[in-house]
Amino acid sequence: MRQHRPDHVLERAEFLSRARSMARRGVALTHSKLTPAEVQEIRQAKENRLDLMAHISETLSNSALAEKYGVHPRTIEKVLSYETWSHIK
Repeated sequence: MRQHRPDHVLERAEFLSRARSMARRGVALTHSKLTPAEVQEIRQAKENRLDLMAHISETLSNSALAEKYGVHPRTIEKVLSYETWSHIK
């Protein structure tokens, strides 16, 4: 008994080279839980987080506070850990 084969069968090498472009992605997958809009929102949140971290580093880090108040960064560390100025709550 002969097995039926379609007229156009991809050779293995061709299939492997084209597999990624032929694969279903995103909402085309039945188990997908995110929408394209949610993916964009997540990526934007990451950008916002990076911007916020840069802002904190530039303005609220121990080094930035030390520069602002004209003291050494270790002075800021001691104040924050209550090694000095412990009487001020």
